[in-house]
Amino acid sequence: MTKAIFLDRDGVINEPCYHDELGIYSPRNVDELKIFTYAKKACKKFKNLGYEIIVVSNQPGVAFGIINEEELNKITERIQLEIPEIDGFYYCTHHPAYTGKCRCRKPKNGLLKLAQQERGVDLGSSIMIGDNLSDIEAGKVCAYTILLADTRIDLLSIIETKKIFPDYIAKNLSHAAFIINDIYNHTYEKHTSSCDCCWRFG
Repeated sequence: MTKAIFLDRDGVINEPCYHDELGIYSPRNVDELKIFTYAKKACKKFKNLGYEIIVVSNQPGVAFGIINEEELNKITERIQLEIPEIDGFYYCTHHPAYTGKCRCRKPKNGLLKLAQQERGVDLGSSIMIGDNLSDIEAGKVCAYTILLADTRIDLLSIIETKKIFPDYIAKNLSHAAFIINDIYNHTYEKHTSSCDCCWRFG
């Protein structure tokens, strides 16, 4: 079995889009896709550490009719072109209001379980990285979870309210790669909840 880094997509690999009326939303086409400059380097680091890289992302825009599967595939192909280190993409294109309940929409762990089944992933040796607490909840089947957050404002109160605790909080994917490098080298004990470079819970 292989170990994997599971990545959410929007807000982790690429910038989320923003519209005055729509608010924050996922890219609807390749033109709206803006990949973070540090994403490729971080993924190279993950590969060098022996991890498969698997994207697991909710894309309810398909259910809403905002984006079709053809455009979603084009976006995926562009990301794969820019970051060939990524080994696989798993999307949930459902939304309960439009398609009913499903087993794959995060915070459920169906996408991770599917990757486990199809790719022989050892979840107990894997890591989930996302920018939403639904990613963290889904990733509780993994060894570690890392929440990406640019700011600490109100974050602890939200985490305490929902009782969903990540193992680490990082600024971005590049910072997460630094933490994972320490995990790989068994030096992660130096990170604590009062650490200047990251937060660790527990």
